[in-house]
Amino acid sequence: MKIQEISNLQSFSNKQTMDLRVRAFLFHHKTELSAGTLDVLKFIWRHSVKYPGVSFAKNETIEKKTGRSRSTVIRAINILVEKGLVKRVPATRPNGKRGVNILVILPEDETTAPWLDKEDQHPSGESQPEADEEKSSPEAVQKPDFDTDYLPSYIPKAFTSLTKAFLPIDDICSAWKSVTHAYRKFQLNYPVDHYITAINRTFKQSLYVQKKGMIKKTFLGYFYGGIMQTFTQVYRQEVMDDPSNLYYDWLHA
Repeated sequence: MKIQEISNLQSFSNKQTMDLRVRAFLFHHKTELSAGTLDVLKFIWRHSVKYPGVSFAKNETIEKKTGRSRSTVIRAINILVEKGLVKRVPATRPNGKRGVNILVILPEDETTAPWLDKEDQHPSGESQPEADEEKSSPEAVQKPDFDTDYLPSYIPKAFTSLTKAFLPIDDICSAWKSVTHAYRKFQLNYPVDHYITAINRTFKQSLYVQKKGMIKKTFLGYFYGGIMQTFTQVYRQEVMDDPSNLYYDWLHA
């Protein structure tokens, strides 16, 4: 493969951007990966700097340098491909014969639906707190028995103002409990109401998906999944914006 063809495979503008991508991937998936897969990823990552994101390492080289078996190396690369971090690019030798695969670390795909899956389950697989199966759809809202002035004072007015036209008063409480439940899973820099713009945007997106008939279970369950995804993105952005985290070792965190 010619140098120009290789440079065209470069997937990041610089090493720092590639590092942030891999660290973000490890933040989400490290617990799902075996020690062997982490070793293989670490090697690929460290040998993708000349053209950021492009590794020329042969499987045999990865085996030798990591001390892992051939089957472990192949299985690890397959896992990284399946999870969308790496792709294989067949290389062609000058004589026209096929060479070894080039491994390319891929930028994150931001075009997928933010949290929708077949069963409207949350990214963590856990059940949605405080969700009520019988009254979680904005399409069949009953007039609340009390005015929203009766809501607890810790629920931001901006959230109440948005949701009161779509949810009964009890479901507004449940929706905000979902927000705080998700918020406690992340070590964010600010109090929860600092993120009210993103929270309200997630609620609006959930309403849109509900209106399109794409939610297969409960509205509040889907909203919780969306909030989890929103806070995940916020957390990652705060980590990336902190210069002290640029060289944080996600592999051994």
